[in-house]
Amino acid sequence: MIDVAKISYSLVLLRPDGQKLDLQPVTRSLSWEENDGELAVRLEAELQNQQLAGGKWLHQLIPLGGQIFLYADWGSGQQEIFRGTIFVWDYQTDPLGHFSITAYDQLIYLMKSKDDRFYKAGQTAKAIIQDIAKAWGMPLGTVQGPDVALAKQVFRGDTLADMIYSVLNEAKKKGGGKWIVRSKQGKIDVIKPGQNSPVYLFTADTNVESIEDQQDIEDLVTRVKIIGAEDSEGKAPVVAQLDGRTEFGTLQEVVYQRQYDNLTAAKSAAQDILNERGQPKKQRRIQSVDLPFLRKGDKVKVVAGTLNGYYIVSSVAHDASNRTMTMEVEDVG
Repeated sequence: MIDVAKISYSLVLLRPDGQKLDLQPVTRSLSWEENDGELAVRLEAELQNQQLAGGKWLHQLIPLGGQIFLYADWGSGQQEIFRGTIFVWDYQTDPLGHFSITAYDQLIYLMKSKDDRFYKAGQTAKAIIQDIAKAWGMPLGTVQGPDVALAKQVFRGDTLADMIYSVLNEAKKKGGGKWIVRSKQGKIDVIKPGQNSPVYLFTADTNVESIEDQQDIEDLVTRVKIIGAEDSEGKAPVVAQLDGRTEFGTLQEVVYQRQYDNLTAAKSAAQDILNERGQPKKQRRIQSVDLPFLRKGDKVKVVAGTLNGYYIVSSVAHDASNRTMTMEVEDVG
């Protein structure tokens, strides 16, 4: 059992000249988060401005492009939680004099950079991600897959992050399952979710402060009709129909066969709609004490309120100032 009261955090700046500066004594607030649909982790810190030895003020020593490291100790010595680059520097005049910084891990460069790239048919998503990382000079850590062969991939002015999401989505449609891309100690990992050990337990009577469990069918689709070509009178026949969870009633979408090469391709597009929108939407948010090492893609067990079982963390926001975190979770699967 981790004693939250004993968790400590350490924020360190590595300047371009190699000088290390401990920022923890001047940190007024500190948080970092990983969000669903975003590759990079974002860290935000509010710092107290001070004049240091040599006459320079703290804000003069923290440049854009400076490297930030966050460490935490939860009983096993200091462990690196985050390393990244300062992208935002915001000074605010007030009686105390303070400023804030925003830093991202190295995956931000994949989110901010566009390129033109081509990959012939038969290459795997794993190989494509490895090629992108090599082109951008990003070291690879654990890259487990996916090893599913893909169709030809043509990208024109897309962000590198969108390319990665695209090939992972195609691999998933071909049976490759879901994958998590994240950065650890400056290296890119591509892993299956839920591989962490141990799996931490969150319960109402120990470490959970509140939960929110919202479910809706606002955007649900339960039937997709495929419409064929019009006849001479302008009538268009229904050439196929795919039903989903019609116990919720008929909530219908249409696909036009003319937009696809053949009926098989149109049916595949209709099935994609049911795969994406054919289930009730679930939003499950848990506020708990902070575990600094918990990341998007980790498996947790939650027994609190309406939640009772194993879940995958889809996003997580850590608040070091209050020693709390907020997780959003999804079903294991």
